[in-house]
Amino acid sequence: MRSVFFVAAILLIGGCASERTVLVNSRGDELTCETTGGGIFGAAATGYEQNHCISEAEQRGYRVK
Repeated sequence: MRSVFFVAAILLIGGCASERTVLVNSRGDELTCETTGGGIFGAAATGYEQNHCISEAEQRGYRVK
């Protein structure tokens, strides 16, 4: 039973997340928002960072491709 908890803890701590979004502007220029995070807190922050990157790009005239 202890080994199950140990493995679950390792997976939570050692997990990672990655997101990638390509945006394009009216001239056809592409911009890539790519974020990664490791561990439970890094993986949770990945979504926030990705949304922030996309929001800033949209303010500069880019849209999701």
